[in-house]
Amino acid sequence: MPEEKHYDKIEPISWFFPEHEKYERSRRWYVIAAIITAGFFLYAALSANWLFALIIIMVVMVMFINHHRLPRQIEFIIDHEGVKIGEKQYQYNEIKIFWLVYNPPATKKIFFVFKSSVRPILSVPIDKENPINIRAFLRQHLAEDLEQEAEPFSEAMGRILKI
Repeated sequence: MPEEKHYDKIEPISWFFPEHEKYERSRRWYVIAAIITAGFFLYAALSANWLFALIIIMVVMVMFINHHRLPRQIEFIIDHEGVKIGEKQYQYNEIKIFWLVYNPPATKKIFFVFKSSVRPILSVPIDKENPINIRAFLRQHLAEDLEQEAEPFSEAMGRILKI
């Protein structure tokens, strides 16, 4: 039996993950964030950069709203056609490469880089799923970037800064 037909019988892999990370933040975090935000806002006001001031206000509002609501649970499916995140389906021919970062408990994610340069890197938490099964399934359809051993800098900074 050819190897390709054997893989066609493997069941799709799916799980749910929260829409965004809900961080526990200390009083100290809020004090530092307030000081930095006030500094940026003061700079915007003194330099009469009202667009920057508006952006600061919008970022604060988005963070406030996200902090006070529970994240939705999003279903993620890997099957023989592609990957599906919520209602959005990505065919394998749209995805350039993938890589896994599995360093529990800090980082357990899979990353997808699209062929289109205007699409950002897609990161999906794998939580309790088996990374070996995920890797084996995806390698049937996609190239794995074996040189990537860490999450993108922006992901790491977001996690460290709890934003």
